[in-house]
Amino acid sequence: MKTFSPTSVRYALVSCTLYFLLFSTVPLSTAAESAFADSLFQQGDYLNAAHEYKRLLFLHPDTPQSDFIAFRVAASYQNAGKLKNAIPAYQLLIDTYPESSLVARCKNNIAQCHILLGNSKHGLSSLKQFLAEHAESDLAPRAHFTIGMVHIDKREWIQARQVWSDVSLTYPESPFAEVSNRLARQVKDAENLPRRSPTLAGVLSAFVPGSGQIYTGRTVDGLYAFVSVAVLGGASFYYADQGRYKVAVPVGILGAFFYGNSIYQGIQTARTFNGEYEKLFRNKLQQEIRDSGLFGAIPSPTDEVKFVLWQSRF
Repeated sequence: MKTFSPTSVRYALVSCTLYFLLFSTVPLSTAAESAFADSLFQQGDYLNAAHEYKRLLFLHPDTPQSDFIAFRVAASYQNAGKLKNAIPAYQLLIDTYPESSLVARCKNNIAQCHILLGNSKHGLSSLKQFLAEHAESDLAPRAHFTIGMVHIDKREWIQARQVWSDVSLTYPESPFAEVSNRLARQVKDAENLPRRSPTLAGVLSAFVPGSGQIYTGRTVDGLYAFVSVAVLGGASFYYADQGRYKVAVPVGILGAFFYGNSIYQGIQTARTFNGEYEKLFRNKLQQEIRDSGLFGAIPSPTDEVKFVLWQSRF
């Protein structure tokens, strides 16, 4: 029977230990890095989370499910409000992993980033394109609902009502259906909002200075305009009647300026009146949407994604 010397046994033990340390610390280290990035994301420290996820991609570019890490980078930027960073991050995922199941989600989030940046035209076209390409996606109800939100932000009440009615009919099982149906009914009230005609306000001010402001509820401003025009106009006629044209002319010009300004202010106050009531109505609808809990920080995809390398799930 073959025997091993104590030296050989010690060498074998040391070699096995070194092998284990060298080849097993990598996944353990990566698992720790992944867990740290996850904890930052869950705690809302999105910018640092984005940095950690980008570092993971740099150190382990061939990691299975690296598309999901790339998604977390973009989602971290979006949740942090860094929308201009989120858009190219989402686009990078689309270009790098065109076959990923997250591509549809990225396109939808890009559209929403454009809308949040104030580029509603680009955002609307992106959402409509998304719906055309991914009509069966579980994100379709959200995208369709968002189109209605854009119309509300632009105070396009009729279009918003039509969109939300379509959402409730097209996706009856979606959580967006009930909210859409409720909002579509509420948007009808936009037809009954108090309004003042800018044209009528301007005409009234032309006949009686300040009456346009009084028509829109600005009584003090209207009285001030009336008194200013009356005093300056009367003073101009008084000095003209006395032949003191060097005084009458500049006073008359000043009176004419106040008269024209009264007409302009009458029109503007009517527009402001309408805008204030529309803003209050829009804020009421937006509060309804916020209270629904349908929108918030970008969550993880519903499907659990397993990272084979470090056995961690997001």
